[in-house]
Amino acid sequence: MMKRVTILLFSALILLAGCQRQPMFSVTGCIAGAGEEMLYLEHTALVVTSVVDSCVLGEDGAFSLQAPAPAYPDFYRLRVGNVSLPLAVDSTETIVVTTTRDSLPYTLAIEGSEQSLAIARLRATARTASYEVLREEAKRLIAANPLALAAYYAVFFKHKGEYLWNISNAADRRMYQAVATSFRTWLPDYERTKALYAQVNGVLEAERELRKQVAVQQIIDNAENAFLDIVLPDDNGIEQSLSDLRGRVIVLDFSAIDMEQSKGYIFELRDLYNRYNKQGLAIYSVSLDRNRLLWEDGVVNLPWTNVYAGEQAMEVLLRYNVQSLPTLFLLDRKGNVQGRYTDFDALEADIRKYL
Repeated sequence: MMKRVTILLFSALILLAGCQRQPMFSVTGCIAGAGEEMLYLEHTALVVTSVVDSCVLGEDGAFSLQAPAPAYPDFYRLRVGNVSLPLAVDSTETIVVTTTRDSLPYTLAIEGSEQSLAIARLRATARTASYEVLREEAKRLIAANPLALAAYYAVFFKHKGEYLWNISNAADRRMYQAVATSFRTWLPDYERTKALYAQVNGVLEAERELRKQVAVQQIIDNAENAFLDIVLPDDNGIEQSLSDLRGRVIVLDFSAIDMEQSKGYIFELRDLYNRYNKQGLAIYSVSLDRNRLLWEDGVVNLPWTNVYAGEQAMEVLLRYNVQSLPTLFLLDRKGNVQGRYTDFDALEADIRKYL
């Protein structure tokens, strides 16, 4: 009885071991003209190429190789000496290759793997076709199934040492994006998916950053030609533009005739104007008065530009972030704001600096 139990237990263990056996894929066939040479089956991963099986070819070139099935579809190659044939392995298929040693890199005699055959056809086309024809062939391959290994291969295919598709070119980049999007949708955790998606995103981010830098530089370059302009009517109803004073040092004044300190304030402005006008100083006074008639009477004899904000008051105040009256700004000859002032002494010191 004990012997029978032992036999049954041993049989169960063998059966369990068989059930847990790792799935394998096979590559078999014949490579004529390479008898008794070493044949290698190599896994061409993203970074490292490693041997997964090898054998000495028989006198007739026959071989049979095996390796664990990949967790994700991936690339392998058959190599004899310095010649090799790329293979695309999905899972547990058996791929049959029948060729000669010299024809190994370009053979179309591949069975059991449509993706491997598609790659072989692309490589065969590259031997005789023009660059333009080859691009069209690769484009059709990618469009047919961007999730396929052959599409991934086509994206990175080189012709005479140069990639068919330039990832920095927006039109070419659509090939990379088609494959990257498909792989990310269906195989998000695959290392090749992550690498390709990161590559595409890296280029897009670099382009966005470049556009941002160009835009900032354009703003800087245009600053010489651009005021934070104000266009308002004077006491005669004629519109006066702040930018018309371009080329002069400008005191930009936000105030009101009905301010408590108005008389003394206007006296200080007149004093600045009289001292520095001939040296290139201009004054542009923006009135925030509620009573237009009162303002018109108050500015009738003032020699600088006086304008009335009226219904545009809020817009003008926001443009220069004016929060209290009076507020003074100094603009240099290029229209750049050099300071905000409530003190005439500090304002005069900077006027001398920029004249």
